[in-house]
Amino acid sequence: MRRLWTEEKRLQRQQADWIVGYIRRNGPLTTRELIEAMKSEGKTVEAHILNRALRKSPFITSQLESIDGEDFFMWRFET
Repeated sequence: MRRLWTEEKRLQRQQADWIVGYIRRNGPLTTRELIEAMKSEGKTVEAHILNRALRKSPFITSQLESIDGEDFFMWRFET
């Protein structure tokens, strides 16, 4: 019988929770700022985990903003 949560899936969920928590404490952030924060904390940056955390969380919202003539998504924690 297969376990419901494999070790890999559990670690991915923990990393997604860390991303949401970081945005909650330090947001709003651009994707670049978030990736830099993950690297400085020693987290591995995986696109599918980042995508899952940002797109599937009911508390994270995004808005396209122009900064210095470039468009960036700003990720915010909202309840």
